[in-house]
Amino acid sequence: MVRKKTMWLKNSSGKQDAMLTFATISFAIVSLNILLSSIQELGLPSGASISFQILDTGTMTAYLAATFGAYVSRKWTDKKYVQSSDESSTEEEVGA
Repeated sequence: MVRKKTMWLKNSSGKQDAMLTFATISFAIVSLNILLSSIQELGLPSGASISFQILDTGTMTAYLAATFGAYVSRKWTDKKYVQSSDESSTEEEVGA
């Protein structure tokens, strides 16, 4: 069995980041929905038509808030733990 490596966007630290990928995808989906809803209806050569409606603003807000909130809170938590480990290593160096 061959396991395929998942492709995630890389964050500012150069590490693959699933939450950044989900936040970017959610932003793209909401932006695409807003753009397509401005077209409203697209007629096809066969005579059929495709209509687009904008999502409910509450749904879009919840979708974006959940993904961006998770990304920001994870990034803040990572930064907090990196800072605390840096401070403890500095205290050990001073005490030595």
